[in-house]
Amino acid sequence: MADYKTFDWDDMIQDDGNGSFETTILPDGTYNFEVVKVEKLWYDGSDKIPACNMAKVHLKVDGGELGTGMCFENFYLYEKMEWKAASFLRSIGLKKHGDPTPWNKLPTCTGCTGRCKVTTNSFEGRNGKVTSNQVVQYYDKDEQRTKKAFTRGEF
Repeated sequence: MADYKTFDWDDMIQDDGNGSFETTILPDGTYNFEVVKVEKLWYDGSDKIPACNMAKVHLKVDGGELGTGMCFENFYLYEKMEWKAASFLRSIGLKKHGDPTPWNKLPTCTGCTGRCKVTTNSFEGRNGKVTSNQVVQYYDKDEQRTKKAFTRGEF
């Protein structure tokens, strides 16, 4: 594994870079979301990611008449993943392009809202095939359309 710098909660984000629960699996699309929970955790590391601080963010995704889906995002506080945290924080209005932002903004974002692109993800879990929603893109707060939640077939 390459050596990458890891971060502490008080460091600044500077690089913008361009289960067992019930949830609705939403079709691929663009949706509004709300941050409902943030957990500050420690990640023990792997072949790809060094041991570092991690924020697990729980997102409630509004599918309108389709229901509410949940997405979970892990933000690893290390150099190679800095862009992902920056993109998320811009989507909820807690970061602007080019402005250094402290990593400790992540744990304060419960209740914040934004807009994201969601896709379905299937994988083999411990108990068989698992399908979940996954965020593949966050939209900057100043670029977000304020229209109602996703409606299939509507543009």
